[in-house]
Parts: sequence; structure tokens; C-alpha cells
Amino acid sequence: MEIKAVNLTKKFGNNIALDSINFDIKGRGIIGYLGPNGAGKTTTFKIFSNLTKSSAGEAFINGINVKDYKAALKNVSALIDDPEPYKEMTIFEFLEFIGRIRSMDEKLLKKRIEELGKELRLEDFNKKCGQLSKGNRQRVVMAAVLLPDTDILLLDEPTSGLDPAEAYDIKKLLKKLKKTKLIMLSSHLLDEVKELCDHVILIDKGKVIAEGSVKSIIKKFGKGKGEKGLEKAYINLVRGKT
Repeated sequence: MEIKAVNLTKKFGNNIALDSINFDIKGRGIIGYLGPNGAGKTTTFKIFSNLTKSSAGEAFINGINVKDYKAALKNVSALIDDPEPYKEMTIFEFLEFIGRIRSMDEKLLKKRIEELGKELRLEDFNKKCGQLSKGNRQRVVMAAVLLPDTDILLLDEPTSGLDPAEAYDIKKLLKKLKKTKLIMLSSHLLDEVKELCDHVILIDKGKVIAEGSVKSIIKKFGKGKGEKGLEKAYINLVRGKT
């Protein structure tokens, strides 16, 4: 399993969202993709999921250029830009709809819906998505992302808007999934990053400014321990105090 960026660049008019970034992520685990608002995190996820094209450079998944998106994204699932389930569908109807889009076998699809319903504590499957709270809608979307059981996950702030109990269920599931999958995760919650991530890539103004294990980033750029050390390292890096 591999996610690789080679001089990846994205311009929107005169604005440079990504400025020739490079990274090469291999194996299993969770890689934290960090940076302030506007740093280029979501743009990176969109390029890797073929929702937007790069202006220059290349993006590869398992050695396949994402421009060949059918082959590159066959074993990838993504959560980007806070999507919402269709309001008029029930939870089951929405998940079934997503599973059929992903060409899942009907028996496997129903089995996965039941499994994820338990793991994510989804409400009554016959309830309309439009009647759900923000947190429950987010969990339905997460279930939809996880339905195909792909090896690579691109998750852009998967716990955004969730209360601590709701976020706990998703984090618990991600800890389980990281043992067999490669997950690239963006988050502004540094305690969440420390809890979940094996490795971090920090970007600012479209450039990679640091990369390494959480411990190495804290040791090199922060002066504290634990979450406070990561917070200090993050602030030092984005404010250029390294």
C-alpha cells in the first residue's frame, strides 16, 4: 500500500494551493496530514481522489497515477469536504445506494451494513437521514466510506462536528483499521493526532514543512511532552520559529 506525491502542484489562478510537495507513504497505519486552514490539505485529498486535477507534478496510489483513476482508486475510499447523506433516503437506503455504486455483492453489502451499524452505533436503519443529528449523519457517511472495506482510506477531518462520545466510536474503529490499512487523515485536533497517528506530514502555504513520527516531531520542534509538546511543535513550525 502506497500513497506518493511527486512535485505535486495546484494553482487556482494566481493562488498556489500546493507548491511542489513530495511525500511517499508506504505500509499500514495512520498518517496525520496537518496544517492550518488554507494550507492545502483538502486540495491534496481532492487530487488523490480525482476530484480535481493537479497543475503540475504527479500523484500515485499503489504505483498507479491517479490520472488513471479507475485503476488507481479501485482500492481507495475517501471522505472529503464534509459530505451529507441524501435527506430523503433512510439510513439503509443510502448505504445500499453507495454499496451498489461501488459494485458490491448484495450479500456482502448487507453484511457490511450490519457490521458497521453496530460498530458506529447507527440509529434505526429505517430512519430518514434528514431526521438525524449532525453527529449521526457524519457516522452514516463514515459507514458509507467504509462499506467497500478498501485498503487505503483518505479521511479529511472524519470527527469534525462530533461530540466526544460520537468521536470515540470513530477513533476506536480507526485504531482497529490501522492494523491492516493505510489511512491518511487530516485533523485540527492535536490530541486526536497523537492518539491515532504513527507518522505526520505538516504543510503550510502549500509546502511540506516537516515530516516524521509524532515523537520525532515533538523532540525536534516542541519542548513539552504529549499533546502539549505536539501543540508547541505545530505552533513553532507554522509560525516559523524552528
